[in-house]
Amino acid sequence: MGAGASDILLKHWGYPAFRPGQENIISHILTGQDVIALLPTGGGKSICFQVPGMMHDGLTLVVCPLISLIKDQVDALERRNIPAVGLHSGLSFKEVRNIMDHALRGGYRFLYVSPERLATDNFREYLPNLNIKLLVVDEAHCISQWGYDFRPAYLRIAECRQFLPNVPVAAFTASAPPYVVKDIADKLALNEPRISMGDFGRPNLHFHVHENEDKYGFILKMLSNTRGSSLVFARNRKETEELSVFLQQHGLSADFYHAGMKAADRVRKQDLWMKNQIRIICCTNAFGMGVDKPDVRFVFHLTPSPSPEDYYQEAGRAGRDGQDSWCIMLYRPADFEQMRVQVDARFPNADVLARVYHALMAHLNIPEGGGMHQWYEMDPAEIAGRYRFQLSEFIHGLKSLELLQFFSLSEGVHTPSAIHISADYTSVYDFKIRYPEFEPIIDLLLRSHAGILDNYIPVFESVLCKRLRIKEAALTETLKRLQALQILDYRPATEKPRVFLYDPRHSRPVFNTKNLEPLKKARLQAIEQMQLYACNKDCRASWWIAYFTSKTADACGHCDLCTRKKKSGAVTPHTWSEKIKAHIEMHQPDYNNMLEWLPDDAAVKQLRLLMDEGIIASNSEGKLIWAGR
Repeated sequence: MGAGASDILLKHWGYPAFRPGQENIISHILTGQDVIALLPTGGGKSICFQVPGMMHDGLTLVVCPLISLIKDQVDALERRNIPAVGLHSGLSFKEVRNIMDHALRGGYRFLYVSPERLATDNFREYLPNLNIKLLVVDEAHCISQWGYDFRPAYLRIAECRQFLPNVPVAAFTASAPPYVVKDIADKLALNEPRISMGDFGRPNLHFHVHENEDKYGFILKMLSNTRGSSLVFARNRKETEELSVFLQQHGLSADFYHAGMKAADRVRKQDLWMKNQIRIICCTNAFGMGVDKPDVRFVFHLTPSPSPEDYYQEAGRAGRDGQDSWCIMLYRPADFEQMRVQVDARFPNADVLARVYHALMAHLNIPEGGGMHQWYEMDPAEIAGRYRFQLSEFIHGLKSLELLQFFSLSEGVHTPSAIHISADYTSVYDFKIRYPEFEPIIDLLLRSHAGILDNYIPVFESVLCKRLRIKEAALTETLKRLQALQILDYRPATEKPRVFLYDPRHSRPVFNTKNLEPLKKARLQAIEQMQLYACNKDCRASWWIAYFTSKTADACGHCDLCTRKKKSGAVTPHTWSEKIKAHIEMHQPDYNNMLEWLPDDAAVKQLRLLMDEGIIASNSEGKLIWAGR
């Protein structure tokens, strides 16, 4: 691979050497081959495409499904003085256009886009003129209907390759079984891809599974008698809050985290946990994407994850510093049946889908034949309440409609408040003369926010309040009055999710629910695999290696099953005392060889036990002698 990649790694990331597996992936990318790379969570996959991206003079286009991941990656690159930018649904049309114009002039090394953005005609018009040297597909399992997080928008990535002839593609995922890897290659139309697989063996992780009815009590006992930073994954938002309160009531440092919280609260809690000011985070799977905390000692799951890939990725947040860490999954036999019932609920019938579709279109005021290729902000809870849905029923309907490719859903993104002074300067001047009470705020906006007469400019109410010496309620009321008087347009901050329509609104859409059957089957098969893992009788760690690589591996020796086998196979002093009696003149270290039928270091432990009980002793020459009871 040469010194170039190592030099870039040291210069921009400060690492003297690559991790195992990274060099192999980078070598394939640099030779222009299509690549599928499987690197478990914490394996450093971003470096595998960012280093090659710094070795050519063009642009690396990265397709990424989550706004939070895009922001994390872009922020990390900017901290290293590497020009990067992300396109997501929280940007205005003008902001997108400015970014793309700058990209055309070679202003960025990395351009991150959501798959929905990649599918738009507007973006595709730019593609042939961008100097793209590498196309990266992150979280590539999302393209497979058999994957655990299928995203229909990913299916449109292959269409873009016609605009990017001879541009190599590198597809990355943390975990995917062989049949999903094949599906990724087919759906992306990869050309004889090189498949690079990281080491799915994590020898420092101790995998445990416990059937337990008192899950809260079990976790309390474990965390009360151990130390270290911990994560507890729960199945829903309510459970994260209840468990964190339960742990706090018993004196433990704990808090909760889920997607229903405000962005500022999520950032604050994550930061406190990263700094070890909170020891335990009780969370849904919304937590942890892109979070790299090395010293997580325990990762608990209150219930089985919906798929092996989900579980392995979440459990893999433990022990990234290489120290011993524990991944513990709790279950009740009824959990798996309940999960199967939930899968049925996630795929509503055509009548429910029709109601959800028309409720959404009506709420967003989208006329028949309108809305194509536009983003719309929405509040699922508000729509569900207005049109008399159960919230879960409405959300399942939205997800199914997304799978049928009626539209794409975007996670909630924090969009700061914005103001545009819509009146011209002369009108504003006359207005200030007639209404002098508004002069301070208008002058402040004009002085502090260049371009506010031409565009929507982000504003922070707290800053305006401080400078005007008024309360936020008074500021909001003033801005709304100015808006009613048509002097400005005020858009308060929002964190609502968005929907992107692929096609115009239909008056009589067709809902082909048969297309959802393979997805439902895949979800049920994933639950079956999780049940097999829970009921497995062999080594837990070797089960994971076999699942992801189809290879056999030696027993880890320290999962709950391996530990149980050691204990059940241990020999009592009475059964092996005759062997020791026959070798009383041997030095203690030699007993390890003589008693090799004992597992691991059990021989030394058993000898120490006999010495403690006075059965053997050490003579004046330092040799062990038989002393009897």
